[in-house]
Amino acid sequence: MKNSWSSTLIHDPPSTVTRLTKGDILRSSFRIILAILVALLAGTRSGTLPLAFAQETDGLEAASNNQPTPTNLSPEAARQHFQNCPGGPSAQFRLGGKVKNPRTFNLDTLRGQPTQTTVWSFYRSGSSPTGFETGQWTGVLLYDLLQQAQITLNEGVRNDLNRKVILVTGSDCYQQAYAMGELVPAIGGHHQVIVAYAKDGALLSSEGFARIINPGDKSGARNVSNIIRIQIIDPPLPKQSSNSNSD
Repeated sequence: MKNSWSSTLIHDPPSTVTRLTKGDILRSSFRIILAILVALLAGTRSGTLPLAFAQETDGLEAASNNQPTPTNLSPEAARQHFQNCPGGPSAQFRLGGKVKNPRTFNLDTLRGQPTQTTVWSFYRSGSSPTGFETGQWTGVLLYDLLQQAQITLNEGVRNDLNRKVILVTGSDCYQQAYAMGELVPAIGGHHQVIVAYAKDGALLSSEGFARIINPGDKSGARNVSNIIRIQIIDPPLPKQSSNSNSD
C-alpha cells in the first residue's frame, strides 16, 4: 500500500500538487483573517471588544465591563474610545486580574468587611464650590481587599509582590495606577489608601457606591470615583541582553 501511494505521487505533476496546496492554504488563511476582522469590527461598533478577545487583551481579566485599555492611541481614537464609556454612578466593581480569588463587590459586601478604616483627606476638587474637598471617609483598605484576593506570584522572581501594578478604572473609563509596593505596610503604607463608601457618615451618591481615597494625594488625581474595576497587572519581566545600555 505504501509503495502504491508513493508511486501515485511520483506520477502526479509536482507543480500541480504544489499550486493546489498553496491555494488551499491561502484560501483558508483568508477566511480566518476575514472572520477575525468581521468580529473585531462588530465589537468596535458596539463599543466593546468580543469577550474572547477582551479576556486576552494585555493579559487582563475582562470583568462585566469589557472596555479595552487605551494604548498609544491617536487623539481622535482616544476621543472615540472615551465616548463609548457611559460614566455615571456605579453599583458594583470587579476585583480581578492576576489573583487566585477574583470577586465582585457591591455596597453590602464592602460594608460587610470585617475591618473598616476611616481617614481624613483634603485635596483639590473641580466639582467643589470651594475648589477643595475635605472630610472623613470610611471604607476598606485597598491592601486588605488585595490580600483577600491572593495575588498570584511568580516563583523565582525576587520581591515579585512589590512589582505588581494595581489599575483602578471608573465608569467613565478614567484610570489610575498604584504600585503594590506603596500599599504594602512594611514598605510604603504610610498613606492608607481606601476603597471608600461613605463620607462624614453618609453614603456616597453621585460618586457611585465606592471610590478611591488616598490621603497622600493632594491633587485628588488618583482618587478614582465610580469604580467598576480593580485589576492586578503583572508587568513583563525584562529581557536579558548583553548590551546593558539597550532599552
